[in-house]
Amino acid sequence: MQTAATVASLRNTFQALSNRHYRWLWLGRLATATTFQMGNVVQGWLVYHLTGSAFALGWVGAGWSVSTLLLSPYGGVIADRVDKRSLMLWSRIGMMANTLVLGLLISMGLIQVWHIALASFFTGIFIAFLMPAQQAIISELVEPHVLMNAMSVDALGMGLMGVISASVAGFVITAVGAQGVYFAMAGMYVIALYTILKLPKAPPRDGERTSVWSDLLGGAQYLRGNSILLTILGLGLVRVFFVMPYHALMPAFARNNMGFDAAGLGLLQSAAGVGALVASLIACNMGDFQGKGKLLVQISVALGFCLIAYVTVPWVPMVFILLAIIGGLNNLYMVLNNTLLLSNADPRYRGRVLSIALMEFGLYPLGTIPSGAIADRVGVSLVVAAQGAVVASVFALVSKLKPGIKELR
Repeated sequence: MQTAATVASLRNTFQALSNRHYRWLWLGRLATATTFQMGNVVQGWLVYHLTGSAFALGWVGAGWSVSTLLLSPYGGVIADRVDKRSLMLWSRIGMMANTLVLGLLISMGLIQVWHIALASFFTGIFIAFLMPAQQAIISELVEPHVLMNAMSVDALGMGLMGVISASVAGFVITAVGAQGVYFAMAGMYVIALYTILKLPKAPPRDGERTSVWSDLLGGAQYLRGNSILLTILGLGLVRVFFVMPYHALMPAFARNNMGFDAAGLGLLQSAAGVGALVASLIACNMGDFQGKGKLLVQISVALGFCLIAYVTVPWVPMVFILLAIIGGLNNLYMVLNNTLLLSNADPRYRGRVLSIALMEFGLYPLGTIPSGAIADRVGVSLVVAAQGAVVASVFALVSKLKPGIKELR
């Protein structure tokens, strides 16, 4: 009896994985999540190793944000107009080639900071077309009542890879050099490409064929008339500008405040991955619950306070604990945010709605540029603490002025 109950509980927790097509998509996401986490560690370490500047950590990362900002609206339109599987396939081929070039440059001793910045710019181009298609296809593979679980299982994979990949990247850098990380990332892209080929084609919804510009304007008009989606997207900007910079500044915090090397940096990032993993498991068991908007506000306020504590507590074990909490709250925010966007968006406009969310994410490195510049003068701790205070204050204020956000389901 207990065994049967355990099996039933596991099936409920991982309900989305009973869908064969979603399983292939999820496995591909595991592979690309590995490249994302390893890439974060190796790029941050390499840039800081070459420059010793927190400001450089910001402007190098801004390369991909510029291209993402410029092209993500078109990526959303294309995702609504073409086969999403093909769009995902070609985007990941480009990302694999980009990664291989960096690995070869490091191996030949030719790597310079501008190479990393240029590769970041190209990464942004591929992301602008990949992400709207990748997110929108989830709602086409699973039933509406399974959507929250699918987003949670997706985040679980990201968290799982965060625990493993960040630490592995740090140790690989120490053992064989940064080029080893980039070559490993290229291998993971090969796996991701195979999983995409196992997915069914995802052609666009039937509709009147118009120009790209007409589709862009149509998407803008749709959003202007949907206050729910505008509220979600508006709050996303706060997270992008005042939560995400802590991650880009972590290499400087690890070296200057903690005295850590590359392996220590990997462990710090893994702590956030552990928290993300636990939060995703919790989200998987929540089901299609009511009150998603209310929870979104609550975890954001808590996230602000945790950022303040992370850079002010003097006890090293507590730093790891707080990073785990931050990673968990951040992951839960993404699950709720993506679920609310997908469930409230008209299927004909999902790619374009998600492209706006991607534009916000593309703004994140631009937010790290002033953060990095200020951190070079006053220190990472003061900058991150101030940003945490802004996050807690803004979300608390919005919940009072816009109570409708707490009623989102």
